[in-house]
Amino acid sequence: MDTFTYVTPALNAISNYKNRDGLIASYALAINAEPEIQSLLNAIAVAHDRTIDIDTEHRFRDGPAPVAAPIAFLDFVQGIMNKACGLARKDMQGKRKADFGNGIDFSQELTDQLGFSVDTDKIAGLIDDDFRALNMLHCYIAQGMSYLTDIPALHYHSESVKYEDNTWGKENIADSFDDAMIVLNAKADAYMATQKPLREGDSATIDFNAITKDVPDQKRTMMAAKFKDAAFANDLAKRQADAKEADVHPERDLKQSDVKFSSEVIADKAAQQAAANSRTIVNGSTTEPAF
Repeated sequence: MDTFTYVTPALNAISNYKNRDGLIASYALAINAEPEIQSLLNAIAVAHDRTIDIDTEHRFRDGPAPVAAPIAFLDFVQGIMNKACGLARKDMQGKRKADFGNGIDFSQELTDQLGFSVDTDKIAGLIDDDFRALNMLHCYIAQGMSYLTDIPALHYHSESVKYEDNTWGKENIADSFDDAMIVLNAKADAYMATQKPLREGDSATIDFNAITKDVPDQKRTMMAAKFKDAAFANDLAKRQADAKEADVHPERDLKQSDVKFSSEVIADKAAQQAAANSRTIVNGSTTEPAF
């Protein structure tokens, strides 16, 4: 395999997943640190072999459970290939983006993640090399599973899907990098379509003239809540300033849920507090406000 490969960053990325593949990837990376391991692909193969031994001990001698069933390594290798194609697609798109003219290299973060940078016309060749190497690994693992009668081949991209009858199948299959790009672009477009309403939320329909009204049980968006919070803070500051000369303390009895965002109501409230808290004459004596 070429010195430049998308397999290594793919495996590093998968190791951060909080699922079965993440556990396998972390296990393989730990084995890769051993001095006798020749490459990352060797580490994956050794991880599979050790998993068989651990699984046997677990089944028959109550030993510790393995990180995954040995058969899971077949889908794991396919997952690496999927991720490698995804990174290559991202790399290709990053290098094709126009320069915004502000001196910032927007591809540097991805370059740091990959550990290398190549010209766009080299990317497909690198993915082909990665596929050939991972296919050899996939075959090596599969040859020890004679108990399986139908082992799916490795593809440039393939996803395991569970159907309603609880059976599993493969979808979004691609047998070349170009086909994988088509699949990944379609998936990206579908994902963006689902995210658009989440991003926009009520932006197109919210009544910005009404969000400051204190309507009981009104369903407010997060942005409306922020507007009300800001209005409350400004309202309180204004009341404190207006009431300073009257020696009243609106912050002591003002609750956000009670705020009516109307200048008339605010003025009435301040007047009431001023009247209640100012000095009064009771039976000829002066009474101080009880603060």
